[in-house]
Amino acid sequence: MRKISVCTVVINLDVGGLEKVAVSLLNGLDRARFDPSLICLDAPGKLFDQVDLPPARRLVLRRRPRLNLGFARVDPELPLAIRGFLRDVRADVLHVHNFAPLIFGGVSSRLLLPRPRVVYSEHNEINSASPRSLRKFRYYVRLADAIIAVSGDLATKLRRDLGVRRPVHVIRNGIDGARVRAGRRERLRAELRLPEDARVLGTVAVLSRQKGIDVLLDAAGEVLGRDPRVHVVIAGDGPARADLEARRAGMAARERVHFLGLRSDVPDVMASLDAYVLSSRWEGLPLAVLEAMAAGKPIVATRVGGVPESIEDGAGGYLVAPEEPRALADRLLALLSDPAAAAAMGARNAQAFDARFSLEAMLAAHERLFTEIAPAR
Repeated sequence: MRKISVCTVVINLDVGGLEKVAVSLLNGLDRARFDPSLICLDAPGKLFDQVDLPPARRLVLRRRPRLNLGFARVDPELPLAIRGFLRDVRADVLHVHNFAPLIFGGVSSRLLLPRPRVVYSEHNEINSASPRSLRKFRYYVRLADAIIAVSGDLATKLRRDLGVRRPVHVIRNGIDGARVRAGRRERLRAELRLPEDARVLGTVAVLSRQKGIDVLLDAAGEVLGRDPRVHVVIAGDGPARADLEARRAGMAARERVHFLGLRSDVPDVMASLDAYVLSSRWEGLPLAVLEAMAAGKPIVATRVGGVPESIEDGAGGYLVAPEEPRALADRLLALLSDPAAAAAMGARNAQAFDARFSLEAMLAAHERLFTEIAPAR
C-alpha cells in the first residue's frame, strides 16, 4: 500500500513555536505510513536544516508579491509552482500552518485532480489579526477540509470570530520531554558566574511586543529590589531587543538582568532556573511553557490563550492578568519565599506534561487525522 504523502506548508522555518512544531511533525511522522514533504513560501529559515528530508521533497519559493489586486499584492506564479510540487510528491494531504499558507496552499490544491485534502492548523495568528484580516480569514477558511487548533481557547475563537461551524480538532502542542530533562543546571550558572545561592528566574521567548518582556522587566525591578539573590535571564532575540536592553539600562539592579540572545541549549537554560516566567499579552499554546513543565519548574504566567489549559493556578504555579507587573512580581516573590511549595508545583507540572503534552501524543493525533482525511487511493 502506498504511503500517505503529507506536504507541510509554512511561511518559513525561522525560530518560533509554530516552526518548531512543524519540524517535529516533519521529522516525527511514522515513515512506514507517511511520506512527508515541505514548502516554505518565503525563505528557508534557521530551522530548515533540521528537517530530515531529501532535496526533492523540499521547496523554497521566495515569494515576490508583484501583482496588485487592490485589496492585496500577490505573486501570480506561486500557485502554479505549488501545484507542480504537489503533483511531483503526489500529495494526499496538505498541512498548512496559519493564514498565508492556507490561502496559497488551499488555492493550489484546487488546481489538481485528485485534489489533496487541506488541513489547516491555527497556532496563534487569530489573536493578533486585524478586522480586515479576520474578514479574509472567514472566506478562506472554507478552503480547509479539516481544522486544527493548538488549544481549546483558539478553537473557541475560530468558532466565535470566524464563524466556523464544523468540528475543530484540538491537538495540543507536544515536545520531546527527554531532551529538555537532559539539561544541566550548572552550565548557564557557571557561564554567567552566578553565586552559589543565586535564585534564577527566566524566560525563553521571541523578543516582541506579544511576549511582554517589558512587563517582565517592570516586575523584575520589584523582585530584584526585594531579594538580592535573584537574577533574571532572558533567552531569545527579536525586534524589541534594543528597546528592552535600553529599558534594562535604567534599572537599579541591571547587572542582575541577563539577555542571552538566541540559545541552542534551551534544556540547560531551563535546568538553571528556579522558576519560569511567561509575561505574554496573548498566546496560543507556548512551547516554552511546555519545556518548563517538562523540566519540572514552577511557573508564573499570564492568564492568556491556552496557558490555563496547561498550568493549573495554585497547583503548577500561579496565573496573573496580562500587563500587570505588580501581580507578576508578587507571585514570583511568593514562589521564592517557599522553596518546598515551589518544588511541589514543579513536580506537578512534570506529571501534567507527561500526561498531556508529550511529542508522541501530538504525533499520534496528527497521524490519526491525516489517515482519516486522506482521499481513497
